[in-house]
Amino acid sequence: MPASSRTSPKRDEILDVASRLFYEQGYHQTGVQQIISEADTAKGTFYSHFESKESLGLAWLKARHLTWNGWLEDSIQTLPTPAEKILGIFDFLSQWMKDCNYRGCAFLNTLCETPSSDDALRKEIRDHKQDLQKRFRTLVAEHKPEQPKSLSDHTGSVLFLLFEGTLIEMQNFREQWPVEAARKQVQSLL
Repeated sequence: MPASSRTSPKRDEILDVASRLFYEQGYHQTGVQQIISEADTAKGTFYSHFESKESLGLAWLKARHLTWNGWLEDSIQTLPTPAEKILGIFDFLSQWMKDCNYRGCAFLNTLCETPSSDDALRKEIRDHKQDLQKRFRTLVAEHKPEQPKSLSDHTGSVLFLLFEGTLIEMQNFREQWPVEAARKQVQSLL
């Protein structure tokens, strides 16, 4: 089994510490030595679980994808209609941004620190965002099954862009008005 895919309590602890630091400080502002120190582990133990900082960063983004999507799913799963689920995604955004003190999206924050488009971290970020775009497209298609797929895909993409822009401006202004404005626009699109 490759070192990067082992699971152990120490690996999980290193990943937990790194996840907190990457989110709070930024990926590039957090050094391996700080992670090793705060995880109270030896350098050799760190490298037996993660080949590099990048492999740790990839593990973090993969774990964050699952966690974040779990939070989103938990918040909308009981809503009865696709339209309510779409609006519920914006309600989730409102609450999530309050809960994280407007720190914002770990993926977008890391994107800003990763200029090379062929970086492995960028692929994880794109995959996460494409998954969210697909969710919007699917919900629009379920909401309006009679409309052509191309129109559902377009509307889903517009909703995705509204979500992403709202997220950025909520982080920028540290206020709720962007989500309130976006939610009104979503209602008109539906």
